[in-house]
Amino acid sequence: MANRSYSAPRRSSLGFRRSRASSNKPFVRGWPTLNGDPKILGFPAFKAGMTRVIYREDNPKSHIANTQRITAVTVIETPPVMLYGIRAYKMTSYGMKILGDVMTNSPSKFYKRKRRYPEVTNMDDQVNNLKEKLEEAKEIRAIVHTQPDLTGIGSKTPETFEIKIGGSDNNSILDWAVERLGQELQIEDFTKPGEYIDVIGITKGHGFTGTVKRHGHTKLPRKTKDGTRRVGSIGPWIPARLRWTIPRYGQYGYFRRTEFNKRVMKVGVEGNEINPKGGFVKYGLIKNRYLLLKGSVPGPKKRMIMLRTGIRSAQREERVPSMSHISQRSQR
Repeated sequence: MANRSYSAPRRSSLGFRRSRASSNKPFVRGWPTLNGDPKILGFPAFKAGMTRVIYREDNPKSHIANTQRITAVTVIETPPVMLYGIRAYKMTSYGMKILGDVMTNSPSKFYKRKRRYPEVTNMDDQVNNLKEKLEEAKEIRAIVHTQPDLTGIGSKTPETFEIKIGGSDNNSILDWAVERLGQELQIEDFTKPGEYIDVIGITKGHGFTGTVKRHGHTKLPRKTKDGTRRVGSIGPWIPARLRWTIPRYGQYGYFRRTEFNKRVMKVGVEGNEINPKGGFVKYGLIKNRYLLLKGSVPGPKKRMIMLRTGIRSAQREERVPSMSHISQRSQR
């Protein structure tokens, strides 16, 4: 605009694709590297809603340090996942290839809703065969499935995931996984209060929208011919080409997005500590362990999200948050 006296860079980012996700099941493109005791580096969960808490600001460098603050938190229900398999990968010139599997002899009854369970031989033989090839292993992952029947979302069909197991050496990682094979993993096996984790989810979908809503550019003046909620110029006559940077209408929402370094405010066991009067709108009551994350999380209620150990290793001191109140006021 000719009368603008300040900088106005282009609207909307070109760094994120606006393409519809193939599924509402979030997938992980990369896992962090973790040294120390073996630990699972991811955990699938379900978004229940939001509430607010009163906590004491414990960042000594903040200008509001040691004061009572109110902040919004996201409530995430974390029913246990079933560890039913172990998979090792080796690195080849064509990328990661499967080195070997170990499957449990007693799968969950709800797993058969998802797919046919493979014919399993002696589990001890599988473990011994994998240990012989363990020197070639680049990465060891846990094969888990969710248990949505324990929640109130109305689904019984589980989703399966491969989640990397972090640790110092492959022998201790394999021993850790074999010891827990066929058992449930709880949220305490993944994180604790004060840690910073990543959240991967599918955002709320809005369908086919125009350029103003999809890209956020300014509307045209009131007397513009043929409408105002459109782009003024999409390119020159010559060359008659349309650049990919031009805002265009199309799919908005239902995108896969990752948010980094979300602070874990609390890991709870009893849902009665957090359930508002009448339950969470469009979700219901928390029946399992739960997680409180500071801030918002992508996606609507009841949608599955993937929690991941923070991949951007910011050197932050982990302090257990001191909360004095959690709101249970009715949200209806």
